[in-house]
Amino acid sequence: MIPIDIIQLNGSGYVRGHQWGECRRDPIRSCTADWLASLKSSGIADPTRYLQRMSGETDFLAAIREHAAEMLEELAGMGAATGIPHELLLAAQLMDEEWAYRSHQNVGTAPLEKCSSVAVMAQSGRVWAGQNMDLGGYTDGHQYLMRIAGSATEPAAIIFTIGAMIALMGVNSAGICVCVNSLPQLPAAPQGLPVAFVIRGLLRAASVAQAVDFVCSVRHATGQHYLIADAESIHSFEASPAGVVEYQPPVPGRVLHTNHPLMEHPGARNFGSSTANSVARLGSLSARLSSGSPELQSVRDALCSRDDPANPVCRTATSDSRKNPLTGMTSFTTGSMLAALVKLADHVDCWASAGPPCSRGYAHFTLRKCGPLE
Repeated sequence: MIPIDIIQLNGSGYVRGHQWGECRRDPIRSCTADWLASLKSSGIADPTRYLQRMSGETDFLAAIREHAAEMLEELAGMGAATGIPHELLLAAQLMDEEWAYRSHQNVGTAPLEKCSSVAVMAQSGRVWAGQNMDLGGYTDGHQYLMRIAGSATEPAAIIFTIGAMIALMGVNSAGICVCVNSLPQLPAAPQGLPVAFVIRGLLRAASVAQAVDFVCSVRHATGQHYLIADAESIHSFEASPAGVVEYQPPVPGRVLHTNHPLMEHPGARNFGSSTANSVARLGSLSARLSSGSPELQSVRDALCSRDDPANPVCRTATSDSRKNPLTGMTSFTTGSMLAALVKLADHVDCWASAGPPCSRGYAHFTLRKCGPLE
């Protein structure tokens, strides 16, 4: 098992961001530089000017200010501690939105498929929920966890992330786990709440009902699947600027999802054979988890699986993906996270991997559950 770093954050948004920047100053700068280099490798000649143009042609700030103003304070604190311009830190949060913009502008080459998520109600009374996060090879070495302290109005949380990103996936002390999958076939818009801010908003929820209301009420910027689970329920939403559709799985209490919509969506694009990878990964998860009563080892094995060598659920790094961030965009599992959600437990057990869990293993963490929030 390869260890994964974890940092502790507490206080107001600005204070947390400043702590974050102080603690991770050099790694954040390094990841930002590698991200910009990956944009250049994808065919974007001048990443800085490209991001400035994207900022000028989109307006995500209105929705962020409405639904996640404290996250902007975090970025301000991080910028003060790292010296990275606020505009660049904000752009670093727009991973899915940048991919959608790139595709719309026909600039460079954007990845179409990433991430495999699962949630299973077991006979033991647990709900197992987690995912593999598949990004670019440039992300390797930049993975870590944030443990954010709770308050009277917000649960504590453990969040998997890279560099300066405010969230990629996580679980909170109310026992709510949030996983995501990009759905590039669905519409995207130059306004709305970006994915990273939706994730943080969901992890601030004190109940599944509150989380469900949030994901269904905000205007989304890009197509995304949101898996929201606690010890008693599993919810699956395919969201885009065109609306939010709840997915009802064929096997109740089991949601398995990759990177193509499983519901009908007006205006969805058909990528044809390019979805083969997503379909193959979903087939692997379904073969392993659609029957029986999977427990920890079975779910971990599914997230570590390489049943189809050409389209594995767990994507190990290759020498090519490390040298060429563009190729690495669709061939590397940046990390994996899995949570055990139990109704009467006083804590949440979770496991995380910095990189492909099939080769690096999982580290175990616990998060003490909170009582009812005020």
